[in-house]
Amino acid sequence: MKYIISESQFDMIVPLPLKRRLYDIENLMYDVMLNNGVSLDRNEYEREDFVNYVIDLVIYDVFPDRNYADTPVYEKVLLHLLGDEIRWFWAKNK
Repeated sequence: MKYIISESQFDMIVPLPLKRRLYDIENLMYDVMLNNGVSLDRNEYEREDFVNYVIDLVIYDVFPDRNYADTPVYEKVLLHLLGDEIRWFWAKNK
């Protein structure tokens, strides 16, 4: 099920560091899945484990100096923003 939210709701939900880098995060997600050997690892993971694996790699690459208390928030937001695309990639390449 998809939810439609307004831009102001999006601004309230998504932390500022994620908003600033969202375009780069999406590009990095595809780069991670296609070029960094993650696509070779997809057979070793169940679907949701693969999604979490890709999101963790993206967070660690984009925010190397982050406050570790923010990591669960970033993971949760990115799971909702990118999770469907990662699941689609996993299913297509399984």
